[in-house]
Amino acid sequence: MWYLIDAARPDRVVRHIPGEGVARERSLQRAVRPGFLTALAEVAIAEAVDSGRTCERRALIRGAGFDVVAVPIAGYEGAVAAVRLWVGATGAPRDDPPPADVFVWHGPQWTLRSGGLGGAVLPAGHPLLHGAWFLSRVLECEGRDRLIAAALEPRPGTGWEGPMRVLTADGDIARVYGWFRYHAPDRLRGLLLRAEAGHEPDLALPAHHHDTTATLLGGTTALIDLRNMQIIEWLTPPLPGIAWRHHPASHGTAPPPRSDHNLLSSHLIHPGDREDYLRVLTELAGGRQESGRMTVRLLTVDGGWVPVELHAVRHAGAPDRFLSCLIQPVGDVART
Repeated sequence: MWYLIDAARPDRVVRHIPGEGVARERSLQRAVRPGFLTALAEVAIAEAVDSGRTCERRALIRGAGFDVVAVPIAGYEGAVAAVRLWVGATGAPRDDPPPADVFVWHGPQWTLRSGGLGGAVLPAGHPLLHGAWFLSRVLECEGRDRLIAAALEPRPGTGWEGPMRVLTADGDIARVYGWFRYHAPDRLRGLLLRAEAGHEPDLALPAHHHDTTATLLGGTTALIDLRNMQIIEWLTPPLPGIAWRHHPASHGTAPPPRSDHNLLSSHLIHPGDREDYLRVLTELAGGRQESGRMTVRLLTVDGGWVPVELHAVRHAGAPDRFLSCLIQPVGDVART
């Protein structure tokens, strides 16, 4: 049987039983028995984390052979982030492990940082992905606002876990189980395990992430965090062709990772439009305006510029920290 272990919590395992469509977390000592086999698994996990290489062990218990295999999963910049653990009788069939993602969610930068290997949700070749892009892949999850709040302000004891219905890296729809826990100041650790194979999407009415009004307007809407100056969630799918930071479609156009990258220092705004853009954004952030409207040119994935109108507004009764922004192409620009 395969288990998934977060390298930050090597005494806990996530167990997935094929066919049941569920995943559960429990202690390593309860999941792997008897005690000698538990100790062997602990050694294999520790060696895989320390060395970054697959570790295999074999034991003879009461005349029966058992294999223990620990396979490391690389995280951001190569450090081992998790371990896949196989425990089973020697010679028993060993199915492929279910796809999994392990990453660190950096709150102020609103980026997911992984090994770029690809897995349950994250596409291969993208070690940095924007948090708004990730949330756009989450079709259903209970307590979505609680998950976003935990990522915005990671604190010891905060987190979220449960099932999700997601768009996978290959465009399929699948059920995954997610665990999000405090990792370090400003950082949340995420672990996703696919628990059910892809299937045809259910019939559903348009949801907030596919808002009909914004679609008819030919634009998109975004939720902005004024404290960190980041787009935290796409309320409707982002405009295609724009070089959105750390979006898979913008591969090769994203700026280098910086600790201060935000909407004030965005590479998306044409240099000739920055002065007016910064003035309006600063007025909104300072609470001196309830709404703002401007036309700017945004960088495209092919290196050009496209004019769009930005209309940002605060909502009555909403926290001053957030505002919504409609981003709409101008004039004869294609809106598909």
